[in-house]
Amino acid sequence: MKRIPSSFKWGVSGFLCGAVFFAGLAQAASPMTQIEASLDSLKFFVNGQSKPSQSILYNGSTYVPLRQATELTGQNIYWDEKAGAVSIGKPSVVIYDATGKEIGIATLTPYSGGVTIEIEVSGLAPGKHGFHIHEKAFEGNDFKTAGGHFNPDGKKHGHDHREGHHLGDLDNLMANAEGKASLKANIEGATLDKDSGKSLLGRSVIIHAAEDDGITDPAGNSGDRIAGGVIPQ
Repeated sequence: MKRIPSSFKWGVSGFLCGAVFFAGLAQAASPMTQIEASLDSLKFFVNGQSKPSQSILYNGSTYVPLRQATELTGQNIYWDEKAGAVSIGKPSVVIYDATGKEIGIATLTPYSGGVTIEIEVSGLAPGKHGFHIHEKAFEGNDFKTAGGHFNPDGKKHGHDHREGHHLGDLDNLMANAEGKASLKANIEGATLDKDSGKSLLGRSVIIHAAEDDGITDPAGNSGDRIAGGVIPQ
């Protein structure tokens, strides 16, 4: 174990081996503060020199890289950059409206042959709303940047279309009089395997203003994109 006094002029430019629970080591606080780092797989920069580290002890807490946490728990750990949060075992998706307000949560669970998605949201207009997986992560609160529906097989839109449907096509959400909606659906053929072309990781969950008619290309006439979340990786 090597003890690194914070009286050094820290130039921490970022961890190179994956996201870390503790993300903010630019300029250590007090000359009396000390940071202990066990030396193994991570690397960061001190005085311009690369230093390997496996974990950091700071103010009595131990911070480890997500990849190491995955090994310790024996479960996949997913990092949600927008929410600044992790989910353990299966990815959880924070759902935001167009103003950036959190309005719900979705959880994805793999099964043999597909992925189950469960969602609970509020703040919607009463009635049916198109609900889809889109091909990429949106930027900021601009849901248009999520691209089109996730469609790795080049199908047409809608479960009622005779030529098949997009992998990202889901059933409509039905919001009640209070604007709350929930749904559990299986996405046959999808996966959470990051190396697969049918992986849902890093894509967007999008809710539309109107009902999806189930057949019209490219999005079932479901109107504007009013809410969404990015599936963490």
